Amino acid sequence: MKGEKLKMKLPDKVYDILKWVMLLATPVCTFILGILAAVQTGEIPAIITAVLGGLGTLAGVVIKISDAEYKKQLSEGG
Repeated sequence: MKGEKLKMKLPDKVYDILKWVMLLATPVCTFILGILAAVQTGEIPAIITAVLGGLGTLAGVVIKISDAEYKKQLSEGG
């Protein structure tokens, strides 16, 4: 790999923004919606909370895979 550029799945700026959103904003929004869902009856708030939680998990997996690939490339190519 010497002489080759490191290839990341996500650009640095996108990675940093997604990491901030997924680690801070999404859990807080999901928590608040969960509290509101407990107060209001009906299935819609619970569905929205479940979808946000699932999207947060998916984005976390994508970020972790990108980070692991980047670190692997760094260790192999230096």
